[in-house]
Amino acid sequence: MKTILGGIAVLAIASAAHAAAPGLAGHWVGTYGVGNDANFLRPHFGADGKATVDIPAFEKKGLALDAVARRGSHVHFALPGPDGVLQFDGKLQDGLLSGKVSLNGKDGRFAFRRTLADDPARHQPLLGAYEFPGKRVVVLSEWGDFPQMFYSDMSSGRYASMFAESPNVYYAGAGNLNPAVRETTMRFDGDKVVWQQAGKKETGRRLQFRSEEVTFRNGDVTLSGTLVLPEGKGPFPAIVLTQMSSPAPRGAYALQAYYFAAHGMAALMYDKRGVGKSSGEFNKATMEQLADDAIAGIELLGKRSDIKADAIGAWGHSQGGWLAPLAAIRSQKVAFVIAQAASAVPPAEQEVYRIENSLRAQGFSEEEVTAGAAYQEKLMRWVTSRGANRAELLAAARAGETARWASQVEIVPDTLKEKPSETSTAFYSYDPLPDLKKLKAPVVYILGEKDAFVPVHKSAKLFQQTLDANGHKDHQIWMLPRAAHGLWETDVDGGSAYINSTHWAREHYPRMTQWLRERGFITH
Repeated sequence: MKTILGGIAVLAIASAAHAAAPGLAGHWVGTYGVGNDANFLRPHFGADGKATVDIPAFEKKGLALDAVARRGSHVHFALPGPDGVLQFDGKLQDGLLSGKVSLNGKDGRFAFRRTLADDPARHQPLLGAYEFPGKRVVVLSEWGDFPQMFYSDMSSGRYASMFAESPNVYYAGAGNLNPAVRETTMRFDGDKVVWQQAGKKETGRRLQFRSEEVTFRNGDVTLSGTLVLPEGKGPFPAIVLTQMSSPAPRGAYALQAYYFAAHGMAALMYDKRGVGKSSGEFNKATMEQLADDAIAGIELLGKRSDIKADAIGAWGHSQGGWLAPLAAIRSQKVAFVIAQAASAVPPAEQEVYRIENSLRAQGFSEEEVTAGAAYQEKLMRWVTSRGANRAELLAAARAGETARWASQVEIVPDTLKEKPSETSTAFYSYDPLPDLKKLKAPVVYILGEKDAFVPVHKSAKLFQQTLDANGHKDHQIWMLPRAAHGLWETDVDGGSAYINSTHWAREHYPRMTQWLRERGFITH
């Protein structure tokens, strides 16, 4: 979420806070938005006069709140930062603290709701999949950037973060990270959950998955992961979950693992090399080495009696959308490939596209967008050409370092080395299409129409042309309407849209289920 949530990088400034009046003391959770700045916060008001806030997306904890005061139901507090002081003026009513927030003369809104102290250990035992009447499946998992539990209805695509009201009762808002409007209540009792939403109450049962810790090796690298096995005896079809570019641990892929397990497929999620319990360094690995890590997982599964060795697939999102097909190309033991939000152009070209979209989404003028993208193109050319245009890049850096868009790119110093590292050159020059010509396994590319990180329309055309030209027998390219890079619904990919988002692309999971069923990998 760090790449798509807006917000200021807050600095802790110690200050004395007035004692919080009764009714305000405790833990709260919610969001604010002012101008282009929006964020998800966890404030805490202590009866002892201390007031702090956590900002999970920036891994900030215990930042001091300033000028805390309450008069009747009206509450004021402030959050100092490098870009100014956020001033909060709100009203406390029925467990909701909401009102106006201002920053440097710009006004916005905030809303916080009561919750228990953030404690991942409390919700860990609740994670998994729950089946409701009509075989509706709801998965509880965690976001990849911080351990915030959220639910995903795999039929409707509805999702939202969940916050504890008591040890066994949680609630969710009408917006993903915005609980201002309380929409859903979940009461947990052993392996059952009572779900209340839109005036309807249903009881779901927890699906009895089995989780097994596993390790496997690729050369001198040891990968550590979790194999999630479905209900029943097996043998099961299976899938290996390859990783995105971020160093998120295996738990970031639990949503997919539980989704597949709910449909009778074993799923292997593992820590990327250099992350969690896995050895090695992912930032020094080639695409081929990362794909071979996945192949090592496939080899592990193929030796198990409870896995169908001829029905093991590979799934990947974003960078994983390169790794999953590449693993299938480098191994003849991959039965199918699911590649989400994958780019058909090299990372260097993709980065220029991303910067251009990011600047435009943040309200920069078209002249600034053009200038920022042009600088990024020079930086990427320096990387991919092994430093051939160093003088031109340095001149562009000095000319643009005071521009507003400079904060959104990497402005290189005059001490820039003569040549980039071989690892950087290899990565940013990587072209997935020559490898794709060798793919034999059935593949589906799932792209989001509103993706601001990947040139999806160009990519869809290139994927189609490459596979068609080489006589590939079973391939599909989907363009999901109103879907972001993360395949959640939006009109704008980025900024505060994620905070108030409500659904995964609605046809995504049902359509993927049908694709797997048509090929015999899902039988119920």
